[in-house]
Amino acid sequence: MQRIAARLLCLLLLAMATPVAQAVVGGAGVDANTPDSPWAGVGAVLSGKGHYTGALIGPRHVLTAAHVVKGRLLSELAFRLNLSDAEPIVLPVVAVHLHPGYQGTRRASDGFWRDDLAVLELAQPAPPGVPVYDLYPKADLLRAMIVFVGYGRGGDGVQGAHLPGSPRIKRVGYNRIDALLPHGLTDPRRVLLLFDFDGPDLASNRFKPDTAMNASLGPDLEATFAGGDSGAPLFVHDRGRWKIVGVAAFVAGQEGAPGRYGSIAGGTLVPAYLDWIRALLQPSAPTDAPAGAEEKNTKR
Repeated sequence: MQRIAARLLCLLLLAMATPVAQAVVGGAGVDANTPDSPWAGVGAVLSGKGHYTGALIGPRHVLTAAHVVKGRLLSELAFRLNLSDAEPIVLPVVAVHLHPGYQGTRRASDGFWRDDLAVLELAQPAPPGVPVYDLYPKADLLRAMIVFVGYGRGGDGVQGAHLPGSPRIKRVGYNRIDALLPHGLTDPRRVLLLFDFDGPDLASNRFKPDTAMNASLGPDLEATFAGGDSGAPLFVHDRGRWKIVGVAAFVAGQEGAPGRYGSIAGGTLVPAYLDWIRALLQPSAPTDAPAGAEEKNTKR
C-alpha cells in the first residue's frame, strides 16, 4: 500500500522533479568549519562554474551524484574541504566513475530517474583526521530518521530557498524516509528514497496517514533540499557512527515551489549499489574520465 501511494504521488509531481542544485532549507542551521565537526568530511564539489556536494568514502574517493559531474572535463572538477574559516583545501579530481546504469535525468514512468551516483578519485588523499564515512548496508529504512549535509541554498518552508548558497557554507537538516521505490517493474531492488517537507501542521503532509510519525520533526530539525545540495550525503546513525545511506538527487514541489512546505525530495539509496562502490575503492579500479558528453541538465 505504501508503494502504491508513493507511485500515485510521484505521478502527480511528474513534471516538477528537477535535479537538486540548491541547499538545505529549514533544519539545524549552519555547520561550523572545524576539523572536529562530524561533517568535516563533507565537501563542496566544484563542477564548472557551479558548486554541489560530496562526501569522503575513502581518503581519495568522494561519493556524489552523477548529474553533478557528467559531461565535465577533469580540469573543471575539484573537491573543496572547509576545515576552518581560513583557506580551504581544494583537491583536484583525476578520475570520474559514473554508475553504468545512469542514463541522465530522463524520468521513468513514476517521474524520477535512477542510478544517479558517481565516485570521484582525488589527486591526493584528504588530510589525516578528516572523517571518511562508512556506507550503511541495509535497505529496510522506512521511517528511519536521516540527516543530510549540503552546500546549497538556505531558507525556510514559508519562503522557500531564498538565501544564497556558497561552497564555504555547509547546512544541516533532518527528515524521515517516507517511501522506498524499486528500480523498476521487473527489478524490486529498493534504489530510491523519498521524504516530504512537513510544516507546523499536517496540512503539508504528502505521505499518509496523518499521524504523529508523519508529522514535522520541528522547525529546528525538519528540512529539505535546495540548489547546491545535489550529491549531498544522507546519513543514519548506526552503532555510534554516522553512515551514508543515500545521496541527494532531486526535489519536487507544488506550484513551482520545491523548497516550501509540502515539497518532496529524493535520493539514491546507497545499499543497492554497495558492490559497485566498493569495487571502485580497490587500487585496480578502472577509470572513466572525462565524465562523458556534456548533458544539459536543469541545475537550479
